[in-house]
Amino acid sequence: MRMIRLAEMGVDTTENVVHLFLQCKFSGDLWSHVFNWLGISFVSAGELRQHFTHFTKMAGMPLFSHLFFMIIWFATFWVIWKERNNRTFQNTISTPFTLIEKVKIISFLWLKSKQVALAYSYQD
Repeated sequence: MRMIRLAEMGVDTTENVVHLFLQCKFSGDLWSHVFNWLGISFVSAGELRQHFTHFTKMAGMPLFSHLFFMIIWFATFWVIWKERNNRTFQNTISTPFTLIEKVKIISFLWLKSKQVALAYSYQD
């Protein structure tokens, strides 16, 4: 198994929370896939709190959708965190397709656990 240098993983030696979750290559690519999946255009804020607020409470979206976007936001962060740990400690790298599929399934499972009577299936 070959060792992966930090730069190959998109990890800067001065890694901070904003860089890890919003600015590094693999997280930026994942966010692009999330926006594409949702069919939205989104300008990423430079601070996590602003990013969360802008993403979960997009103008013009009905109030009931805020929960959906909140869950997707947290699922995306969870996938980024797990991928970072896998890259750092397991020397493995997932494809962007795999990462977006993880976001989708985790979002669905978390949403389903939050709203047991959810009328949507995973395919929806």
